[in-house]
Amino acid sequence: MKIHKNLLRNIVLGVLALGTSAAFGAETYPQRPIKIVVPYQPGSVVDTTSRKIADQLSKRLNQPVVVENKTGAFGLIALKALRDAPADGYTLMVDTPAIAINPSVRKVDYDPYTDIQPIAQLMALPFVVAINPTVPAKNLEEFIAYGKQNEGKMNIAEGGTSTLLASLLFGMETGVKMQTISYKGAAPAVMAVLQNECQVIPIDLANLASHIKAGKMIGLLTTGEKRSPMLPDVPTAKEVGLDNFNVSTWFGLFAKKGTPQEILDKLNAVISDTFNDPDYKEYVEARGATLNPYSVEEFTEFFNNDVKTWAKIVKDSGVKFEQ
Repeated sequence: MKIHKNLLRNIVLGVLALGTSAAFGAETYPQRPIKIVVPYQPGSVVDTTSRKIADQLSKRLNQPVVVENKTGAFGLIALKALRDAPADGYTLMVDTPAIAINPSVRKVDYDPYTDIQPIAQLMALPFVVAINPTVPAKNLEEFIAYGKQNEGKMNIAEGGTSTLLASLLFGMETGVKMQTISYKGAAPAVMAVLQNECQVIPIDLANLASHIKAGKMIGLLTTGEKRSPMLPDVPTAKEVGLDNFNVSTWFGLFAKKGTPQEILDKLNAVISDTFNDPDYKEYVEARGATLNPYSVEEFTEFFNNDVKTWAKIVKDSGVKFEQ
């Protein structure tokens, strides 16, 4: 009986010690440099944003925060670096909707719900659907009418997985059949529409706003709850009756699942504070993006819903991807 009592006492003390240690660790976090892995090339918008966030974290947490670019394999190399690290908040990751889309379009060894932990959204960019001015349409209604009379004659450009799925969704929602032409990235896809190799493109606002303002493209719609200040004359998808065309792009900060909640909340609070920084606000607004100060729980819900949204688009379109 005495042995059992001693054993029970040791177990209780051990549990209390672990709890105290976890709380103390969160309270004093961080005690050493933090690494942010980024699955995009140096100089990309995601990379630039990650470095701005790293500077803000470093300034507010009084520790170095370094960005490490791990490109390739559809972002899976960077994600492996996150998953191979301890769940202690010292290895983080910045990614886009790609991390939500991948499980639906290719064979991956991670579960978006159980392997990664959303922390905070860094910015959100609405999608814009734009057309070459040679298309005889000034709005979505005229575009649909023309498209149905000229079935399969227009080309729609895509420059990546999310734009491909957005193009398929746009076709399903409008009933307009177009030929999808693939390009290696956003820049050549946009150029294809400017040169009239393609007539239609759905892509984030940052890539199209200047061309629409210059009259080189016509904006048919934007996603989001309200019109973009950068394109005040372009209606939202809801305004033109495409309620289900609700895709967007965003950048988010992630940790490994199992990271202590106190650390997640601390990082989230720092990101929310960053949104008040004039330089960061100017950087975001210059790209036509918005800031959503989600809590950890709110961004997790947003992310989980995004996984489901993209999965439904893949299923409904019947598209098949090379593995």
